[in-house]
Amino acid sequence: MNILYGITANGNGHLSRSAQIVSILRERGHQVTLVISGQPSKQVMNAESLKPYFRFDGFSFANNNGRMSAVATILSARPFRFLGDLLSAMPAGKFDLAVTDYEPLTAWYARMHGIRSVGFCHMYSYLYPGVPTPDSRWYERLTFRWLAPADLMLGIHWHPYHRNIIPPFIQPVDTSREDETSVLVYLPWDDPQIYLPVLAAVKGYRFIIYGHQILNHHGHGDYLYDHQSGEEGTLVFKTENRTGFLEDLGRCASVIANAGFSLASEAASMGKRLLLKPYAGQIEQEHNATEALRLGLAMKAETLEPDTITRFLAASRLEPLAFQNLAPLFVDWLEKGSTILDQGTWEAMWGKRLPREAYSSSLSCIHTPRHSPREKTSYQPSPAVSTGMSRRPAS
Repeated sequence: MNILYGITANGNGHLSRSAQIVSILRERGHQVTLVISGQPSKQVMNAESLKPYFRFDGFSFANNNGRMSAVATILSARPFRFLGDLLSAMPAGKFDLAVTDYEPLTAWYARMHGIRSVGFCHMYSYLYPGVPTPDSRWYERLTFRWLAPADLMLGIHWHPYHRNIIPPFIQPVDTSREDETSVLVYLPWDDPQIYLPVLAAVKGYRFIIYGHQILNHHGHGDYLYDHQSGEEGTLVFKTENRTGFLEDLGRCASVIANAGFSLASEAASMGKRLLLKPYAGQIEQEHNATEALRLGLAMKAETLEPDTITRFLAASRLEPLAFQNLAPLFVDWLEKGSTILDQGTWEAMWGKRLPREAYSSSLSCIHTPRHSPREKTSYQPSPAVSTGMSRRPAS
């Protein structure tokens, strides 16, 4: 097939999972024209493995002192630039399929030219009945559906709420050298001048830190004290590299991160302790953290303090959520040329080790907060608890 494939760079999770999918497609002989947009100043993680690709500015979050500014994000969108790229700069070709990992240019190009399209992203899950959704403003709800529209929009989630919901994309990670005293830290939207002294005050642990830039209001970043890499006491600074990141994720028993969906999924799949500090003002991250707490996958913190981190690191380990490596099966399904996600493929994606009945049963024992009226799910929540990781500890 001749495939137009788009990836948003607003989050490394999109780049990571799509890099795996694109690699499989190319290995199987498909012609893939790749478009990456968003965060124009950001270095594309593992760019060499993705080349060749077209790079566009796209849409990006505007940062204001560690908080997403909705007004600044809208003002910086530059819709006329987007239209210019869409009409005159997008790669031309006779495409059989367009795939968008929430990348708007690819989605709208396919819509304009009548190309069959498939989208997949956690944000799409909010479109379907039975899926918990965040409280959102009208223009935010519009983005769920219309920022990157596709003929079939597959949501990604931790639970099979709907037939158009698929599980997270998890790459195999070696955990044989896991160390209880090692903690992975990924807080790219937070000011390291604030959280680094907090981490340094927690004794007896080694913190491996990625994404430690100081961001300006455009989302551009510089490294603090030239700590692009190196060590200072118990703090170990690393540059962004997907291979190294996965190796460190496998070695660390605990993870402290902003509430991006992909890293939370990877940590939960390995039974890591997980402390989520959502990027303030970004409704998906705020909802992810709340939902992960509700499902017993993580603890949630609005601010980081030494005692919060100490209590988190003393918590029990959790039983891993046994998600499979989904990318090969997803490519198999793309190759069928189907316009729907059939029942057999959906069941295969969720896997024999995690059938819907068993998953629903396991969720029934979780202590969860009450749902807001907007958050109706297919199962009954248990009595509320205030904080903590309540899912059954690993044996």
